[in-house]
Amino acid sequence: MALVYLGTDFHDTPLSELEKFESASAEVLNALNPNDSVLEGVVVLATCNRFEIYFEAESFHDSMDYVTSVVASSLGVPSDEVASMLKVLYGDSVPQHLFSVASGLESMIVGEEEISGQVKRSLTQAHQRGFVSKNLNHLFQNAASVAKAVTTETGLGASGRSVITTALDVASEELGGITGKSVLLIGTGAYSRVVTAAIQRAGVDNIFVYSRAGRAEKFSENHDTTPVNKDQLVQVMAEVDLVISASGAKGYAIDETLAQEVLAHRSGKSDLVLIDVSLSKDVAPAVSQLNRMSVIDLDQIRHRAPQEHIDSVLTAREIIHTAVTNFENSMASRSIDPVVAALRSHIGLWVDEEIESVRRKSGNSAAEEVQKSLRKVTNAILHAPSVKAKELAVDGNHEDYINAVRLLFNIEVNDRG
Repeated sequence: MALVYLGTDFHDTPLSELEKFESASAEVLNALNPNDSVLEGVVVLATCNRFEIYFEAESFHDSMDYVTSVVASSLGVPSDEVASMLKVLYGDSVPQHLFSVASGLESMIVGEEEISGQVKRSLTQAHQRGFVSKNLNHLFQNAASVAKAVTTETGLGASGRSVITTALDVASEELGGITGKSVLLIGTGAYSRVVTAAIQRAGVDNIFVYSRAGRAEKFSENHDTTPVNKDQLVQVMAEVDLVISASGAKGYAIDETLAQEVLAHRSGKSDLVLIDVSLSKDVAPAVSQLNRMSVIDLDQIRHRAPQEHIDSVLTAREIIHTAVTNFENSMASRSIDPVVAALRSHIGLWVDEEIESVRRKSGNSAAEEVQKSLRKVTNAILHAPSVKAKELAVDGNHEDYINAVRLLFNIEVNDRG
């Protein structure tokens, strides 16, 4: 069995294209059902910054062709186009990448706090469908442990830094501070909850919420915000200091016509700052060209994000390097487990036959005493071979052990993965 990564992120793919992958992620995951495909297991990680598929399969080439075709079908584009956009990793490059992602080293904002939770949720979603193999589960559980270790030992991720907190830092420079300002949030989805919490931590109490889908009132019931309906939208935008759009719905939430209308009602107030953290762009490009409108989008946030201290990043990479080595050793050790289990089972049959023979000749009491003794002897005899088997597996020499077991005990083990 092999663990394989197929994916892309903001480094290689424009955010507008990533949005298409993210929108299709649930469909892709469902279509990659391991119960009805060449895959043994699959997990899909899709965020505003990346689209990644981690899977386990017996045949590398067959599985690659299959996964690529499924993604292409979900997007409605040719397979060769998808193949040209997605990067492939296998071997120890897979844990190396996932551990780096979960630790925030591959994020748009280095040390981003949200990514480790997103990695955990992707595993949970695959688990809920029964799509996770043992090795994939082992990989993602290790990623969670590595992310925690990086945060604890380097401080990366502990500061609560994220795309929205960085955007607020940029907006604060333009507004002369955020505390005490009034904010309109457009959108009530999952990310809007993250945005609301970040705004409140920044000292903003006067928060309005507008939803194009009409969910503002329900959202405000649990988030200490004031709902805004469509008729109130222009007036509220004309009065607030900052607008944050995170709706993710199709079409622009703020187009040039709306922006012009807001400006007509905004006499005597400072320039309106707009933060657009929607992957598909909620603010029309033309709006940024208007006087008295300042738009901060994901591309600007990426370029203006502060860099983490180099020592922390280097320490994090050392932690990840060690974790990858340990993971690979663990995987090699696990690969020999079926052989060790087969050997124990084989010897166990001899023990059981001897116990039954004693039971027939001398009764249950004598058989129980013999059973205790033989179990102890069996464990003692097999301890050293079991330890040696795992050592050989880690060193890549487990075939010698398997051949020895086959020769000495006439045991065939077909599934060693």
